[in-house]
Amino acid sequence: MEQEFKKIDVKRCYACIQWDGQRTWYPDKKLMKVSESQEGHCRVFHAPRKASATCEHFTVIG
Repeated sequence: MEQEFKKIDVKRCYACIQWDGQRTWYPDKKLMKVSESQEGHCRVFHAPRKASATCEHFTVIG
């Protein structure tokens, strides 16, 4: 599973505090290292969601 650096100012699950998938946050760069195909658990919908999914219940990290 290849991880890439992604911006956090987008409404994607990987950048939401309600998503419990594997990711690494770099606060000095304001970037997230994550695989968009990674699946994690959404605490809003109580269901698995891909990191690349979008959501209107987005709550930004950082």
